[in-house]
Amino acid sequence: MSKTDNIASRIRNAREQAQMPPAELRKILREDYGIDLSKTGLHRLETVEAKNPNLKQIQAIAKITRVSPSWILFGEGTSVPGDKVGAAIRSRVIDTIELMLGALDLNARQESTINNWLKNVRENPPKNIRKP
Repeated sequence: MSKTDNIASRIRNAREQAQMPPAELRKILREDYGIDLSKTGLHRLETVEAKNPNLKQIQAIAKITRVSPSWILFGEGTSVPGDKVGAAIRSRVIDTIELMLGALDLNARQESTINNWLKNVRENPPKNIRKP
């Protein structure tokens, strides 16, 4: 079983990914969403697979931790916060280019040029990522 095979583990994963202690999540749920969740209640949400999840709680937790509610409920969509999706995709594309370089028959000059370009791309991310 992977770390995100069920709703409970995805809730915990979302909180941990947001680098949020349980007490902070409970406080935000109470103050901003009117959801009073005890320590035990949050622990159960993060460890016991809910048969009938409370959608109000799921939506609030998703919003607070900046993941999609469909990811928490069904494991579909992204667990990467919306404002970090572009950077995550960009990083994976650069990693893929780097990996593919091994399959190319490049001379030293070409390899040096591409490696310099990759270094520059990694160190100087764009302010906005263009959409095709």
